[in-house]
Amino acid sequence: MKSIITFLRQLNDKKIFAIFLSIVILFILIPLLQVLFLSFSSDSVYLKTLSETGLLFEGVLNTLELIFKVGFLSAGIGFILSYIMTFYKIKYHKLINILLILPLGIPVYVAAYTYSNIYFDIPLLETIFRSNFFMNGAVFIYVMFLYPYVYIASKSYLSKYLTEYIESARTLNKSNFSIFFTIILPLSRPVIIGAVLFVIFETLSDFAVVEYYGQLTLSRYINIAWFNQGDIHTASRIAIYILLIMFVLISGERLSRKNKRYSDSNNSSKPYVKDIPSLYGYILSYSFILLVITLSFILPIYQMIQSAILNRSYIDRLDIGELIYNTLLVTIISIILIICVSLVVTAIVNYIRGSKKQVLSSLFVLGYSIPSMVLALGTYLFFIKFDQFIYPYLKTIGINTMLITSSIIIIIFAFFFKFFSIAFSNMMSSYSKVDPSLFEAAETLGENKLSTMFRVNIPILRKSIIGISIILFIDMVKELTLVYSLRPFNFKTLSTEVYRYAGNEMIEVAAFPSLIIILLCSLLIIYLEAGKKNGKTRKH
Repeated sequence: MKSIITFLRQLNDKKIFAIFLSIVILFILIPLLQVLFLSFSSDSVYLKTLSETGLLFEGVLNTLELIFKVGFLSAGIGFILSYIMTFYKIKYHKLINILLILPLGIPVYVAAYTYSNIYFDIPLLETIFRSNFFMNGAVFIYVMFLYPYVYIASKSYLSKYLTEYIESARTLNKSNFSIFFTIILPLSRPVIIGAVLFVIFETLSDFAVVEYYGQLTLSRYINIAWFNQGDIHTASRIAIYILLIMFVLISGERLSRKNKRYSDSNNSSKPYVKDIPSLYGYILSYSFILLVITLSFILPIYQMIQSAILNRSYIDRLDIGELIYNTLLVTIISIILIICVSLVVTAIVNYIRGSKKQVLSSLFVLGYSIPSMVLALGTYLFFIKFDQFIYPYLKTIGINTMLITSSIIIIIFAFFFKFFSIAFSNMMSSYSKVDPSLFEAAETLGENKLSTMFRVNIPILRKSIIGISIILFIDMVKELTLVYSLRPFNFKTLSTEVYRYAGNEMIEVAAFPSLIIILLCSLLIIYLEAGKKNGKTRKH
């Protein structure tokens, strides 16, 4: 160990950091550059058909309609819930809070398949699932199982930053209604928009829900062009439309909050004294909370458990052990890779100052904003070319297969492209909470930046690393688009088997792997929430 530390001390920090950052940035940009490059090729027959018949334009409109409806409704539900839970005394607050977050543990495609066995028994749901406004249920599924993004972000913001503003308004005899619309809602706008962008990212990344409910969006057209038509040129061209939509949304969000300040970090320490709701408010609040929890968690879970019990004879055919092993194998390897790289990258970026730091941070969080279908396409395009290039050399040593595209390596790389941004942003947030003098003290004792990272940074950030790993695990276990699009032949995971059985109208059988995914994700979500509460208790 001493020899390793001595070696690290002798290394030239700047050269190593510059080379490492350049490699990681280039690697992250690979899928995007591949899609952009291929999109400039001449139009295919299939693309011309889509354009001339107006189907492509219809796909753009359907996509815009979907994301705006999902964004608006998820913002409304998530923010109202966060307002109720933050400013009013609610019995069983901790339990209700966890139940409102747990829908994140249910993949949207699992929810879509499950609700196909539920909605026709309940008149209200049948109306929703046959409604054009809800796009035959697709909007409902995305909203009910993605609103927790808005709820979590809004609740965190409301509980930390608005106490003094609200108390000032109370001294002016402002009503709760007036305070909500003149203070709370305007000040929360950037947080709501940012959270809604995450909801939209998830919506555009999915293809299974819109496929199942018969909605021809751009993600669905990419899937058709790539897998049904074998036309990667058309798939790349359609992917550009999705990227343009995302660029406009992200640019609009950044412009809307440019040079504006919505909160003061100094206000974050004072807790708000919660109000006791009136009888009418009590009934309304609990009814709304109960409705959301029932639709987003209790009802689908009950249906899946019932299906699993009634069809337990299928368990042996599923080979659950192999599915869990494959899922954990890809997920754990990917997490280790992402955590290791993000530790080095964040350590380097923290030493950079000014506009360079902002530019680098923007590049490193780019992956999550690229829809999974686009990312899968770009990853495949690059690595199929790479495999074709090295195949003659591999053949000379007796390897007669594509090294990356015919193995789980391509899924691991795709996971890295997609989820590195999550690790990076959370790691940077963790660094911001640590006193910089701790790192500076190590350097004054003769350590260079590289050895400081290994001897000081990693031990200090140990708890953050565990938390980030859990977040990555939850996202990766649920991920379907990347795994299904890039998996090698006969490689099965929990998510791909859910999709396969549901696609063959064997939804009851899909309940088994679905419940395992939900159980894993829910337990980890509860663990994270418990960790937050314990952290707050220790502080107080």
